[in-house]
Amino acid sequence: RPTAGIIRLRLVPDGVVAQAGLQPGLWGETGEERERAHRALSRVQGILGPEAVVTAVLGGGRSPADQVRLVPWGDERLPARPVPPPWPGRLPPPAPAVVLPDPLAAVVHDAAGTPVEVSARLQVSAEPARLTVGAARPVEIVGWAGPWPVDERWWAPSEARRRARFQVCLADGTALLLAVEAGRWLVEAIYD
Repeated sequence: RPTAGIIRLRLVPDGVVAQAGLQPGLWGETGEERERAHRALSRVQGILGPEAVVTAVLGGGRSPADQVRLVPWGDERLPARPVPPPWPGRLPPPAPAVVLPDPLAAVVHDAAGTPVEVSARLQVSAEPARLTVGAARPVEIVGWAGPWPVDERWWAPSEARRRARFQVCLADGTALLLAVEAGRWLVEAIYD
């Protein structure tokens, strides 16, 4: 019986085939290996439950969390939202490698130690200089981009949501996706 869940699975391609035809399957051309893999994954589902083995399905959305839907293995893999709409406020590629299910509270300060604010007109009060996540020590911000504004469901006041996203690079080499909503900073995702 497993003692812990899989945290990260990294696939590195050995080669890439041009889009001139069909790409060979992940399990190869033969059906036997594919069927064995399907049986193994179905068995894991039988032991741990249907939500234990999922497939990521890319779709449309503004935030990285909106763009990926996890579907139980064997279920139909349809995106929750189609990709084609323009999705104003969507971040430019590359997408973050890890989207946090529960964003982490953070504080962004300028060089003088004053908290950085973003106005309703998306004016940043000062250049971000340090990031503090939870009770951790502050880390220097060496580069940043943004804001990417998102103004969702403005026509329905009870469901309306305004936020601005920033990409930041920290002195320790970490790259993060931050969001500020109602004056609160959050770490939403981590870049690889």
